[in-house]
Amino acid sequence: MVRHSMWLGLAVLTGALSTQARAQPAADLTGVYKTKGGELAVLQAENESLLYYSGVFPQGNSVGTCECLLALQQKKSPTEWTLRGSDSSDAWALRLDPKKLTLQSSQPGCCGAGFPGSGAFTRGNVKPPQSCKVKASRAYFYAPDEQNTQRKMFVVAGDSVEAYVPAVEPDLVPARFKGSKKATVGLLKLAELDCQQQASNAPSAPATGAGSIASLAGKWTGVEREGQGYVIREYCESHTPRFNLKPGGDVDMDYGREKEHLKVTDLKSGAAGAYTLELKHDSGSKEPVEWTVADAKQGIVQLKGSSTFPKGALFVRDDKKAGIPKERKGCDESEEE
Repeated sequence: MVRHSMWLGLAVLTGALSTQARAQPAADLTGVYKTKGGELAVLQAENESLLYYSGVFPQGNSVGTCECLLALQQKKSPTEWTLRGSDSSDAWALRLDPKKLTLQSSQPGCCGAGFPGSGAFTRGNVKPPQSCKVKASRAYFYAPDEQNTQRKMFVVAGDSVEAYVPAVEPDLVPARFKGSKKATVGLLKLAELDCQQQASNAPSAPATGAGSIASLAGKWTGVEREGQGYVIREYCESHTPRFNLKPGGDVDMDYGREKEHLKVTDLKSGAAGAYTLELKHDSGSKEPVEWTVADAKQGIVQLKGSSTFPKGALFVRDDKKAGIPKERKGCDESEEE
């Protein structure tokens, strides 16, 4: 009888421990993971998680880029999540191994042509997201769907949220609010958050560090404002301005009528998405050029220097220009033929 009670007690205890083990929540993956070629931000909550992947990869003589907002679709197993991109046709998977996170997709629309299909991030190399204060009286969360649908949930002025602010500074950024009972994840308007204090204390980027220049590298084409949008204009008497910034810092500049080779000899970061590039001309003279995000949604940047684009010029990376219309200007019919 005593022995029976002892085994019964052990069985009950074992069952209770087993139930408790099953009830333990999975580890919170929230944080920013970095590698030489990219960055992965994870903001996790009980019912929804958002990820933001930005990376660079070899693309011929240049580099390709990824800027991908991803939402959790299903936790297929403790070691695999399925994700969807802002474009519902983009399917992703996240593999959770003990020492690394591996992001995988096939030909996603948020990456340039030639994306190798995966990127791995060491789990030990993780930093917390940026801490931001809500400055709007009421800041609503938005869904990561194609319409960015406004939700009923909101945070109020003074609330602290964790956010990830990409270098391109989009209007909406992934964020998490940790309440007393549960966490809420979604998109918040960057304009309604105060994230500047942490950004201003961030160290400057290394002068010619591969990671810093690589994030800006690529082939860029000049655009002009046209009403509420942009247009790529090709003038009969000149080419559209363009430049090729290589990961090593070499710049092949085509102003439209003349070309020049430049070299990035220093690079300093300011607020998110803003840089000061020191360019060395073939003559030996050096010139600071301001690089700022002019339109995060379209991926448009502005370059402005004392002699290089003194009035400021707008450019779009070639892998983002597909949706911008083209127009020939100043050509008569004989010239166009």
